[in-house]
Amino acid sequence: MPPELEHKGPTLDTLHMVESLLRKFDEPLSLNRIKALLPRKMMHSTLREAIEHYKRLGCVTEGSKGVMWTLNVEPELWKAVGAWEAR
Repeated sequence: MPPELEHKGPTLDTLHMVESLLRKFDEPLSLNRIKALLPRKMMHSTLREAIEHYKRLGCVTEGSKGVMWTLNVEPELWKAVGAWEAR
């Protein structure tokens, strides 16, 4: 279950903008670089919430060099995962 939010989270439009941008790059991006590349201005806290949302879903990885989209959508990977034994 997702964590309880004290306020409204990022909108679907915001999540889509962040996802689209991160998918275009094969290298980590800093939050400041992401904000500069987005088509419209975004508050730092909103961007941070969007990144945390995708981290919780396992779609992005965040490290010392920035944030990077890491969700693997290759069908061969998911075929292999489907063949794994359940523990």
